[in-house]
Amino acid sequence: MLFLGLVLLAATGTLTGLLIAGNLGGGPDYTVALLGHDLITMNSLSIFCAGLALALVGCLSLLMAGEGAALRRRKAVKLKEARNDAAVAAAERDALAARVEQQRTDNAHPARTSAPEMPLQQPRKHRAPHALGS
Repeated sequence: MLFLGLVLLAATGTLTGLLIAGNLGGGPDYTVALLGHDLITMNSLSIFCAGLALALVGCLSLLMAGEGAALRRRKAVKLKEARNDAAVAAAERDALAARVEQQRTDNAHPARTSAPEMPLQQPRKHRAPHALGS
């Protein structure tokens, strides 16, 4: 949209410049010439209306170019945020992978200690036999 707006603005400006340069003569009726060709004979009102139409086309092209630039800027900001989020996620992933690998190597080679202490066993308490069996 930015490109189309700029092309339309350039075309409108060029057409307006050529029409002004080729039609500097005066009179009640003007013969509009463009690049050496007589196009149409116009009175003051029709020339005014043609100028309004060219101004509206010029404003439309400026609007299109502005909206295209704003859209491009918004997309660039969103893309930058997405890249930053991806970088943060990749850093978290790498940190988690490093911790998992560290735990895996720690568990694979446990530290050797002296003979483990056995917990003291207490004698079993025997209960009375159950009424329905053992």
